[in-house]
Amino acid sequence: MVALKRALVGLLAGTITAWPQKPAISPGGVVNAASFTAVTNPATTTALSGPALAPGSIASIFGMNLATSRQTAATVPLPRQLAGTSVSVDGIAAPLFYVSPTQINFQIPSPLDTTPGISTAPGVVVGTAAGLSDPYALQSAADANGVFTRNGSGCSQADVLNVDADGSVSPNSPANSASPGDFISIYGTGAGIAFNAPPDGVPAPSQPLATASTVPVPLYDFAAGSSSPYWAGRAPGLIGVDQFNFVLPSTVREGCAVPLQILAENISQPATISIARGGGPCVDPPQAGFGQIIWEETVTTSATSMVTESDTVTGSFQASPGRKPPVPPVYTKGGQTPIARIYVGGACPVPGYRSLGAGTLTVKGPGFGPADAPVVPLQSYTELDSPAVFNGPVTVYPTAQVSGLTVYQAVLPSGAINAGSFTVAASGGADVGAFQSTVQIGSPIKVTTPLAGSVIQAGAPFTLTWTGGDPNSWVIVTAADPPGGPYMYYANGFVARASDGSLTIDNPTGLPPTFGALGLVDMVVQVIPDPSKVPVFSAPGLSLGGQSLWRYTYIFQGVTLQD
Repeated sequence: MVALKRALVGLLAGTITAWPQKPAISPGGVVNAASFTAVTNPATTTALSGPALAPGSIASIFGMNLATSRQTAATVPLPRQLAGTSVSVDGIAAPLFYVSPTQINFQIPSPLDTTPGISTAPGVVVGTAAGLSDPYALQSAADANGVFTRNGSGCSQADVLNVDADGSVSPNSPANSASPGDFISIYGTGAGIAFNAPPDGVPAPSQPLATASTVPVPLYDFAAGSSSPYWAGRAPGLIGVDQFNFVLPSTVREGCAVPLQILAENISQPATISIARGGGPCVDPPQAGFGQIIWEETVTTSATSMVTESDTVTGSFQASPGRKPPVPPVYTKGGQTPIARIYVGGACPVPGYRSLGAGTLTVKGPGFGPADAPVVPLQSYTELDSPAVFNGPVTVYPTAQVSGLTVYQAVLPSGAINAGSFTVAASGGADVGAFQSTVQIGSPIKVTTPLAGSVIQAGAPFTLTWTGGDPNSWVIVTAADPPGGPYMYYANGFVARASDGSLTIDNPTGLPPTFGALGLVDMVVQVIPDPSKVPVFSAPGLSLGGQSLWRYTYIFQGVTLQD
């Protein structure tokens, strides 16, 4: 809790004089004060783009000439001006914790706050005696959780208290782990609107408590814990701080740096927690490695019928403590896939999570190669890992949230991926020995229903038709929000066999939305092999082995879903 309080008030000594120049907010400079990131393309009922933070949360501004000196708020309610510096958000004056020439800590005003600000311009504006900053565009998210960390970096040991059976609390640490089945209290900010919330700039009450309006779910090691919290809301006696009380599941992975996140509409950054059965010092389980090779052709059709194509092959060899082999999905003709979220928020390095070197990776197929696949950074929205399914309808892709990971990836000539035999061979490296994997890719399909730029009635039956396709493959149809990608949110996918040639999506109850969010979306049609027929391979250093996958992805832009 000491580190948390330091993060809130920014206790810094001394006085720094700045040049009398207009304040300037750095690009990407308005962030959650716990995670030091902002939600991008938040999952909401309306597609948004750009940075977003939750009302009532603590945020930080980074920039230049933000104040003439360092000063910390010494009164409650928090002042709306410190050392001559003010902040307004969409024309509302924001409570200030701390100001300095390069950083401001403040509270995002709630919808009920109408205190006039220094500017009526939309977005965040900093004002000093030298003038007003240019407005910084910021949107509001239902929640944009960040977890406070003990060292204040946003990426390290989470600010968590172990709660003993007698009610006593102690900071979680590698020497003082929480035990499965015990209560823990997690501290963060960004849970959004709370019932019985105090006025902005005022500490949260202890009686009655200010309870979060959005029910969060904890994630441990990128998989769900309990489906509902014991309690979540504003931390009593603190301003803008959220507290999440959970019971650690009895099956939770043990270790010294188990990734910990808060999921509601959006997902926090992965901080870490120490877990050991019986408490006390933690011990990490052995690392396990898994390999995955994906051959993918992506064809995008714009709303104006412009068609682009990309063909890639990606080799991912990842290891982490206590890693488990992926569970193959099971598809049912006429059924649905879970809703999926693809993480595009701030990533953190996580101890024990690393990418494995397999030497030189060579790829070849009908009409091309052999060619080498270079090592490239794993992008934050790449969905390579088999998903961890929790709470029924939602899916999260783990590798996206760990920074510093890499994959092998080769960009192939357009049209290179088609029906035929494709091979990946590794020469062997420091972590993974030599191996070769061959996969027989099935035939693509041709979607014959006009989709790009079309209008679909969400409450009425809709039929998609196509020709071609391997009889043993599956076709999955879904809508992605926001349009244009990278996608953070997918609706339920609707499933058919490629041999069916059509799929009717029926919504007899008329309950919108059938696909996800109404409005402008991208329709995504994917062709994938039957999971039971995916070839596997083995290699020294991959204790869990590996698998070779393929898919055709067809993206149709500019589709409008309406009632």
